[in-house]
Amino acid sequence: MMLRDVLNRYAILQNLTDRTVVLYGHTLDRFAEFLKHEPTIDDIDDLIVAGFLRWRAATPRKRGKPSAASVAKDKSQLTALANWAAKKRLKRSDGTDVEFLSLPRMRKIRHAPQAYTVDEVARMIRLAKQRIGHIDGKPAAWWWSTIIYAAWCSGERISPLLEIRWQDVDLDGQTLLFRAETRKGRCTDIQRAITPDLADMMRAQAGPPDALVWRWDRAYHSLWPSLRLLCRRAGVRGTGFHRLRKSSASYVALGGGDATEHLGHASPEMTRQHYLDPRITQAKRALDYLPKLDLDARIDDPKP
Repeated sequence: MMLRDVLNRYAILQNLTDRTVVLYGHTLDRFAEFLKHEPTIDDIDDLIVAGFLRWRAATPRKRGKPSAASVAKDKSQLTALANWAAKKRLKRSDGTDVEFLSLPRMRKIRHAPQAYTVDEVARMIRLAKQRIGHIDGKPAAWWWSTIIYAAWCSGERISPLLEIRWQDVDLDGQTLLFRAETRKGRCTDIQRAITPDLADMMRAQAGPPDALVWRWDRAYHSLWPSLRLLCRRAGVRGTGFHRLRKSSASYVALGGGDATEHLGHASPEMTRQHYLDPRITQAKRALDYLPKLDLDARIDDPKP
């Protein structure tokens, strides 16, 4: 059985989102590249998968070697598919059961979160207002400037932003409602305020209640190169939409707000470790609590 067939079953029974299935598919693409054939359940083997992970970590792609997080994602996804196949007692081609994977632990590397500064977000929006052409029949200048602004205000992920409809936008009350079905975890609705400026900008292209506010009418993955181009022209180091989420959370924390609630996280530790940029939040260092040394006082030499 092909691993992609396993994924199809697993996705249905685990109720994976379309986006998650795409990410699993990317992992299987890399695994196939390593194996030089389409992966099957016969390839679910400790040594084979461990060899793949070593190859994955050392093999450059278009943007250099993959990050430790990318390799960890591949490990997690292959392990999930393998262990599900083992629980279901799926059979290899020789008639034996698929076994649970037992892989070496991977060292976690945790970098400090990096967010766009308020000045960088402003430059992105100003440049976005100069974009030409149309997206889904709306001016590209409107589309890009408002979605970036909305990401900044709401701190929401790009996927829920792309799925919000006009019926969940209250321009007079200046709020956006993100439905649970479109959010990560798909458990809870959240409502986020927007500025009067953003409400006025959005009103210019308001549509019917059931229409998507920001429908991307191109190939889905072209969204990120388009953002990187905008960032480069604005003089901003572009690293994707998620950095806007980190920006929103960091400035909420700086102002004394609850960044964990703002992002809809269950754990403050998750927010602190992965979202709050210390350059923005100005977290105190241990050094800030140490008393200052008096180095100017005169000391008389002790007599022999």
